[in-house]
Amino acid sequence: MINVNDKDMDWFENMTISYLIEKIENTDHCAAVRLNNLLVSSPNFDKTIIPDNAKLYLLPLIAGG
Repeated sequence: MINVNDKDMDWFENMTISYLIEKIENTDHCAAVRLNNLLVSSPNFDKTIIPDNAKLYLLPLIAGG
């Protein structure tokens, strides 16, 4: 089990951040993920494995002005 944006989700071994983002709606503009207090940027989503019992926060791309 993992926790994503304060919601519990099923987990499986070798789950990547890319896979997780594909399965969650409205994540088209996810620029980074906080994985157990470690910041992971989008170029590393494919190779970052999510451990069991991880806590993740999806961080959207925000434009400033």
